[in-house]
Amino acid sequence: MVDALLMRPARLCVLLALAACGAPEEEPPSDGMEGMPGMGGMMMAHGDHAPRYGGYVFMHGDLHFEVVLTAEGEHRIYFSDAMRSELPAAVAEDVRVTIRRLGEAGEELEPLRPRIDEFGEAWIASSDPIETEDTVAIVYFRFEGSPYEIEVPFIMEPPTVDPHTGLPLPSPPPDAEEPR
Repeated sequence: MVDALLMRPARLCVLLALAACGAPEEEPPSDGMEGMPGMGGMMMAHGDHAPRYGGYVFMHGDLHFEVVLTAEGEHRIYFSDAMRSELPAAVAEDVRVTIRRLGEAGEELEPLRPRIDEFGEAWIASSDPIETEDTVAIVYFRFEGSPYEIEVPFIMEPPTVDPHTGLPLPSPPPDAEEPR
């Protein structure tokens, strides 16, 4: 009887040791983003909506695009891939921008004729100055044969927080023409 009582703790130790020696849990392959908790590589790409030109960043599939609207009426659209590497403006075709204003006479539409800038980096268009926040730019383009349209509100003050992540956005680079 004494032998049976002494064997129980030994059996328990053996069972615990065997359970601890089970097959290790497999870890997912590394994507190099270990320092960013909860953010895989693709999430980092799709999570990067920081404007590079002072505009607003949107997505169409894996295509990112930044729409820059100015009160002076000079507007630009830049394109980048899923990792936010810049793409030439020609990646999009049939680009159209229509400025929609709410005026005393009701809705006023100003269709614009965007063109690719001299560097091939952005689509640019000019409109009458924008004076109120009731103004919207309707942006249309085709990417890889797929049409896309979005309404972008004109906001007098640029955003300071990424609407997707809630994190602060970096300030746009200062204009090279500003005196120092």
